[in-house]
Amino acid sequence: MNRDKTDTKKPSYWYCDRCERSINHGEFRYNCTVCDNYDYCEQCATTATPIHPHRMVPELAYGLEESRECGRVDISTGIRAAMAKYCDRHCLGTRDIDNDNPSIYKDSYSWITFKTIGDRTKNFGHGLRRLIEPRAYLGICAANRPEWVITDFACILQSIISVPIYTLFTDREVAYVINNTQISVIVCDQNMLERFVALHPQCPTILHIVCMDPILNTISRKFIIIIMNLSLH
Repeated sequence: MNRDKTDTKKPSYWYCDRCERSINHGEFRYNCTVCDNYDYCEQCATTATPIHPHRMVPELAYGLEESRECGRVDISTGIRAAMAKYCDRHCLGTRDIDNDNPSIYKDSYSWITFKTIGDRTKNFGHGLRRLIEPRAYLGICAANRPEWVITDFACILQSIISVPIYTLFTDREVAYVINNTQISVIVCDQNMLERFVALHPQCPTILHIVCMDPILNTISRKFIIIIMNLSLH
């Protein structure tokens, strides 16, 4: 098959199996979820007749040049390089929810660009440095969401050691992780907030709890005395 790569200075590893043109670095390739190594370019994915019988999933194509530029760096440098280099490209996506039935997820995604993730990561990292010093331990406990990744990236950029805590852990297991690592800052979602506040007497090293969601009206009155010994953000 013709895999002409003269039309771009940055070819990717993929080509379109329908029109046989090379898919350029940074373009979307539509990968079949059933067929082995079968891809369409974006134009063929939207205009091909008849349509491909299987589901095609959009993924960003990349090439050898991209691999070289991002392959020999530490994680912190790699994150910064990616945010600057791919600023307008998709970085993280969340599944869209059916408006008529919130319990059903659509096949479509709402995407956040590398620039937005980079800006939020840098800003959050600067905020964390007001609460915690480099090489100290920070716990992350939340459902799968962009803020989880942003928190982890922020820790990497600020040389803070992140400690993942599973939401399915029992209180005893959570307390063990916190006390064993001497965690001083917890970043969590609103579903876990009251649990961490309630665990504070067992985990006195916790000084700050940062909630990914608004915390107004999420803390019941029985925790007011405990909260006085904590900083909630």
